[in-house]
Amino acid sequence: MKLIVVEDCEIVKVADRSRCSELGFEFATLPTRGEVSAFAYSAPVVAIRVFKLYRPSHLQTFACRACHNLTYTSVQKHDARLDRLLKLPDYELRGLVAQNKNIR
Repeated sequence: MKLIVVEDCEIVKVADRSRCSELGFEFATLPTRGEVSAFAYSAPVVAIRVFKLYRPSHLQTFACRACHNLTYTSVQKHDARLDRLLKLPDYELRGLVAQNKNIR
């Protein structure tokens, strides 16, 4: 199954109230410490409050990242092995390079 990335979705932020009204989204009011009320969406499937809703290009419905099982492109391209290599002391990294003739 191909993962759907956030970058391929239409995004609606809670701050864009006119767009939200056009789409018929309902808000939940969040308590704050100050005088200004904060607004959020109630995600239908996972029952959490979110500030952005996403609509993948091949779907008709907006939902949160969790509901659509979305990921970011950068997460898919990240390689934890590279992080471990970059944290090695220079002498260990040089030793690894010297052992492997394919690395130039």
